[in-house]
Amino acid sequence: MGKTSKIVFYSFLSIALLLVLAVLFSPFGRGKEDIERNINASIEIDAPVAEVYAYLGNSANASKWSVYVDHITPLNKEQVPDGMSGSIRRCYTQKDEKGTTWDEMVMLAEPNRKRQLSIYNMQDFSFKTNGLATEQVYEAIDDKHTRLTFSLFYMNEEERLTELLKTYLAAYRIKYIFNRNLENIKTEIERSSSAQ
Repeated sequence: MGKTSKIVFYSFLSIALLLVLAVLFSPFGRGKEDIERNINASIEIDAPVAEVYAYLGNSANASKWSVYVDHITPLNKEQVPDGMSGSIRRCYTQKDEKGTTWDEMVMLAEPNRKRQLSIYNMQDFSFKTNGLATEQVYEAIDDKHTRLTFSLFYMNEEERLTELLKTYLAAYRIKYIFNRNLENIKTEIERSSSAQ
């Protein structure tokens, strides 16, 4: 094997090894309950569960806590209240509503327990995939404390290998965004609670 062939071979081997390690240590791992693979993050908030649930059900609050979304616009609030089952909203990453956008539909809304949203109509993403969903789980620790968990997962278990690989790699960024958003939600809710 010539010098150039060795360099190409070892470069390819190094890239393959890094890819395998990135997948093995990805935050996109085994989930709890009925979700086989997901990305999740949790935080404890010093506020009652009903307050946390109501705060996240109001799309206008997203501009206060999201590090990725500039604003969220409810699309059918005349027919379905924002944050309830069947409500649809569009998420914009830029104030001028250009660039990356997507729609979400609240598939399940169990007051003070859970919201599940399907993600679709993804525009201007570096990679697109079908069947993505997010979940917000609200656990009352006691009367004044809540554990909030965000998860992202596939609604069906028949994802293509390329979609899974992209998700394993994107999971590092998604987990980072989840953690930052949860910290901001905690700050906003606790600031609002202490001001009252």
